[in-house]
Parts: sequence; structure tokens; C-alpha cells
Amino acid sequence: MWGTRAQGVSLVGLVVGVTLATGMAMADGPQNPFAGKCNRTATEEDVEGAKGAHKAARQFYERGEYARAIQYWRDVFNLDCNAVGTLLNIANAYEKLGDRQNAIFALEAYLERAPDAPDAAKIQTRVKNLKDLQQSQAPTASASATTPPPPASSARPELPPPPPVKPFGIAPWITVGVGGAALIAGAILLPVGLGNVSGSHGGDGGCYEVLNNNPPQDVLDSQSPALYTQYLKAQTGTGKWWCPTKDKYDQAVLGQTQTLIGKIALGVGGAAVAGGLVWELLFNKPVPQDEQKASRVHVTPTVGPGMSGVLVHGSF
Repeated sequence: MWGTRAQGVSLVGLVVGVTLATGMAMADGPQNPFAGKCNRTATEEDVEGAKGAHKAARQFYERGEYARAIQYWRDVFNLDCNAVGTLLNIANAYEKLGDRQNAIFALEAYLERAPDAPDAAKIQTRVKNLKDLQQSQAPTASASATTPPPPASSARPELPPPPPVKPFGIAPWITVGVGGAALIAGAILLPVGLGNVSGSHGGDGGCYEVLNNNPPQDVLDSQSPALYTQYLKAQTGTGKWWCPTKDKYDQAVLGQTQTLIGKIALGVGGAAVAGGLVWELLFNKPVPQDEQKASRVHVTPTVGPGMSGVLVHGSF
């Protein structure tokens, strides 16, 4: 009886010893810090924090600060463990650091979480290539395997400030462009209109500008007034014409209209260009985004008969 009990105790001790030895052997090898299932759903606050951390990680990665990028991407994964694509970013950063073991860990965790991903075959090939490199450079790989990954930050990542922005964007330059187009149109219309007026006025043109419905006395003395009466309009004042033919009359009126529009276009265009430049140089300087939200100033160029300027309004 005692012999049977002794055998049973020995058997239990053997099982316990084998179990402990197996556990210690497993503990001696490197463990995958990214393995495991995601058993929670990220809150909206977690998702927003993950987005900010991802943006910061990309900036560090682009500047070559791969360790900092890994830290922020690990924060992303801790905040939203369903963002499995982050594991590929972590693997890329570890490869840049020459840490193949942790890159393999990240890629294997990605394959475990997304076995049916479109790039699964490519990732498997990448893992195999990394393991082959590890075997061909055993000392370096062993040293890398013993290097623990950077600890995940327990606090929310401190994000870099967003870049400053111009409060009015490209609106001032659009104003300058519209004003420049008006200047070009005015510069074309004004000489064309003056040419039409000159070609129909006096001399070979035979047209005379009317003052208060009365043609010049030399016209009345030299030619029959009945020839001009049919072209005379009822309105009085300058800008009306006595002409020998309707074509000449139309040319004179067209020239006068083109001249007026050309002058207006030059004035409006010049004011728009000047206002747009003032708007851009004085009121559209880059400001931090928070300051832009707190203070909104609106500057609008204004033009009108006999005046031009800018209208400033907003909240401070």
C-alpha cells in the first residue's frame, strides 16, 4: 500500500517537473508582443486618439525617427486593436532599425489576425525572407531577438501641433486674377472704342456729336439738316450723333460704348488687383489653426462708382 502511494507521489512529481521545465523552456524564448485576439471594441475617443497617434507616427517615420514611430504606432494598436494594418507599419519601422525578430513578430501577428487578407501570400514570403536572413546572420539576429521592443506609452501621445494655415486660403489671389483679367479686357476695349469714335467723327466719317439736339452750325450751313434728322434721337445731351449713314452712326455709338466699358474695366481691375494684394499681404498671414477658429476676420474688396477699397468685418 505504501509502495503504491510512493509510486503515485513520484508520478505526480514527475508530471509537475515536466510541466515546469516546459514552461521555463518556453519562457526562455522570445515571446510575440503583438500576438493574441482583440476582445474589445474601441470607443470613439480611442479611435480619435489612434488617428492622432498615427499621424504623429508617420511624421516621425518620414523624418527617420523609427523608434519614436514604433512607439506611436504601438499606441495606435493599444487604443484600437482592430487596426491590424498598423502591424505592417510597425514591421516596416522595425526593419528600418534592423530588428528583424520584432518585424517578424508584427508580420506573424498580422497574418494571424487577417489570414484572408489580399496581401497574405506576400506577407508570408516576406516573413520567410526575414527568417532566412536571421539564420544567415545568427549573431546579429540573436542580439536583435533579445532586444525588447520599446515600451508602449501608458499616457495619450503628445501630438505635434498642426501646421499653420492661411485664414482665407487662395481667395486673395483669385481676386488678383479676376482683377488682372479685367485690366486686360479694359486695355483692349479702350483703344478699340477710341478708334471707332475717331473713325466716325468728322472728316471722312462725317459724324458730329450732338449737344442738346443741336448740330454744329457749320453742318447746318454746309449741308441740308434733313439729311441728319432721321438719325437724331429724342434724348438730349452729349453722346448722341449726327451721321450721314446708319453704319457710321452705329460705329460711333459702338465706339463710345466700348470706350466707357474699357474705362470701367480698367478702374475695377486695378482696384481688384490692389485690394487682392493688400488682402494677401496684410490679412492672410499663416496662423495656428486654434487661433484661426477663435478669431475670424473677413476682408472683402469693394468697388463702386468713384470709390474702391476693402470691407473688414468679423469676430475677435
